[in-house]
Amino acid sequence: RAMVRRARKLRHDAGAVAAAFVATIAGSVVPGAMGQPGMPPLPCTEWFMAPAPPLHGTDLNGIALPDVCFNRTGKTSFHVFVIGDWGGILYKGAKFPVPADKRSKRFPAFARPFVTGVDDSAQQRVAEQMRLRAPASQPDYILNMGDNFYWGGVKAQCGAPSWQHIETGQWQNIFENVYKGPGIDGKQWLGVLGNHDYGGYMFTSAWDQAIAYTWGGLHSTGRWVTPAQYWQAKVHYSDFSVDYYFMDSNVFDAFPPDHDSGHNICGVKHNMPGASCGPMGPFSVQDCPGWFQRLWQAQVIWLEHNLQGSLAEWQIVVTHFPPTWGQEHWKNVTYRYGVDLIVTGHKHVQNVWSPTAADNFLKPTGVVISGGGGGITSEGIPDKNGEDDQYGFVDLTLSKDSILIDAISHGGKLRSTTVVHPRPPALPKQETHNQHGRNELNNVAESKRSGTPEQQA
Repeated sequence: RAMVRRARKLRHDAGAVAAAFVATIAGSVVPGAMGQPGMPPLPCTEWFMAPAPPLHGTDLNGIALPDVCFNRTGKTSFHVFVIGDWGGILYKGAKFPVPADKRSKRFPAFARPFVTGVDDSAQQRVAEQMRLRAPASQPDYILNMGDNFYWGGVKAQCGAPSWQHIETGQWQNIFENVYKGPGIDGKQWLGVLGNHDYGGYMFTSAWDQAIAYTWGGLHSTGRWVTPAQYWQAKVHYSDFSVDYYFMDSNVFDAFPPDHDSGHNICGVKHNMPGASCGPMGPFSVQDCPGWFQRLWQAQVIWLEHNLQGSLAEWQIVVTHFPPTWGQEHWKNVTYRYGVDLIVTGHKHVQNVWSPTAADNFLKPTGVVISGGGGGITSEGIPDKNGEDDQYGFVDLTLSKDSILIDAISHGGKLRSTTVVHPRPPALPKQETHNQHGRNELNNVAESKRSGTPEQQA
């Protein structure tokens, strides 16, 4: 506990992190656990450490954080919680957030009856089940699938320096005060951005503040870790390791400016004339789709490069959009490099694709869709007792030979248990990374033209 408190304090003086951390915390040093250039290696501890805050939210894209170690004596399995699409709306004068209401008649494709006692408190119900399960599971950290605040992300303008926290009241009342309790307190949230973090249909929403909160804010408990749009972390356990790749897949909701005005990050209808996020981009509404495509192309090359060099027993990709978007990319990556698990959100439901399921086009790679965090109403009608897969979270149990996936509902019901085993990589194909990047841009364009499934999620 003393180590964790010390680590949190150091994060708010990020320029001194590397030197002070080495001087004050004892631990084992592992290869790759490096600090600032010219500094000695960081000890491998149970805390994900970001470097000093950058000027722009894009400056640390592709960063690998120092390695983290959970080497508890005698322990062979370890827990990780997964949640997505969780941050509701805090109306003026309200004490608690409520889900964004997408089941109303305003959205005919999603219209359904309102279930009082569930749909009006879904986020709290899921958070309570996480709190109840945490003392037994003792998760080491939490994977966050994005869509942190509905409808439109952090209520501010993009473009502020990453060390400047803009206080909107959302972090304290929708995040910090909701997710707490024994086993949850002090556990870091490792995350990505979702389309609603980019404003849903207005890219000038302060998506970069969801990155900047990594370095704290007025009410921060130091748990938030999203240092870039895409980044990686290596976690060492007693007899195995995991390489995590956090990716921004919001290219699949970034259409030409005149397309789908109700659900387009780059739409001209809702973005004001002259809209811009400044030097980091997007520079304009016209630049916006290309900006997201360039971001995706860079990630495709980055991901393949790092997967090719991974020596970990497990490779896990964390991103917002499920692999029904960009199918050809994910088929290629999982096959060539043996990605074991893809963890996602976006669809407002809880779903696990078994590695052996006939309809899993990525088998034997497992897929988790955990978009039922309760920040927005679910796609189907929930049951008052939680006998459904509409709202909930996931409890992963990691070990050397398997990952156990327990899907937990908002009523605390164990809805399914799925087992994933390591997937060996195939022989590399004779194509360059650049060729893959260009091919994937073509796949993205074709996916948008053909109307990728459920663009209204």
